[in-house]
Amino acid sequence: MTTTTERRHREPIETVAELLDALDDRPSLAVEADLDVEVDGHGVTVVGYDDVVTVDVPSLPAALSLWRRLPVETMDAAAALASVGLTVELAVRGVPVARVGDAADPSAVARRLGFGPVELVPEGPLLAALTRRRG
Repeated sequence: MTTTTERRHREPIETVAELLDALDDRPSLAVEADLDVEVDGHGVTVVGYDDVVTVDVPSLPAALSLWRRLPVETMDAAAALASVGLTVELAVRGVPVARVGDAADPSAVARRLGFGPVELVPEGPLLAALTRRRG
């Protein structure tokens, strides 16, 4: 008879449910990162501190482009992040506009807009636009 633990080590994980099951007994993760990368021609800064990873983009269109090109479904990303105690914050010019993962409080508006289990920061886009005008 093969136990779940033995199965985890022998067979590749093929679904998000299997991944979450494998991560269930593991401690929360802490992230330290300070990266500058380019995604679709946009400069992106990724900063990780403890249990929050902030992805900072230069504009709202860049944020939407990045969001639409995620390699996984938002629901799967949110579940995986929450299972390891991580939150990803999307910022535009340093102003938070959305969060997903462990510390996110998903909003009905985000679900209606098709973003899934995402916390939108209502004043974020306006503040980001004002920051752009001053910058």
